[in-house]
Amino acid sequence: MSAMTDDKVYGNSGLAGLQAALSFTDADLAENRLGRMSSSQASRMAKGQSQSRVAIIVVAVIFVVLLVVIAAIVLPPSLAPQAATSSAIPPWIIGLVIIVVVGIMAISFLRTRRGIRGLTGALLHVDGEANPKSSTFGDANQEGFDTVHRVRIGGVNFPVASDMQVRAFDKGRHYRAYYVKSTLPVILAAEPLDS
Repeated sequence: MSAMTDDKVYGNSGLAGLQAALSFTDADLAENRLGRMSSSQASRMAKGQSQSRVAIIVVAVIFVVLLVVIAAIVLPPSLAPQAATSSAIPPWIIGLVIIVVVGIMAISFLRTRRGIRGLTGALLHVDGEANPKSSTFGDANQEGFDTVHRVRIGGVNFPVASDMQVRAFDKGRHYRAYYVKSTLPVILAAEPLDS
């Protein structure tokens, strides 16, 4: 049975806690206030882009290898004449499955590329009350649980990597978050708006 818990209390108030959790400096924040990424933030985004491109290439190569294996091993026996009572999968079904998988991969590839390009787009900001949460999902019959960390500020949900980043925000306190849009919004910096 799946279970979810969401009962932690967060808050490590102050700009210093946010800077430590989100890895930004006073200089980064000053640039963000002017509506642009700092050079260090831009280089981190570029590094993330290159890692994403490598991942896309690796997945594409694996997919091409799978297609070659299917074309060389699975299809030839299927194309051979079959007895009327044969239970072999018709070649048109295999072809249809390949077309569907190629379509799904193409859509995923295009969305990922669009998301990567978005990382170098305009720096945005949102003001609002923070709602930090860590939700744990799991199955009583399985080993371990998965935890999803997020911080909602204003109307934007930011997925974050760690509990430390979630704990840097006080629930109900007003913040301004600086971020770039991608497939999911990427938070670069934040500052409390109330003292």
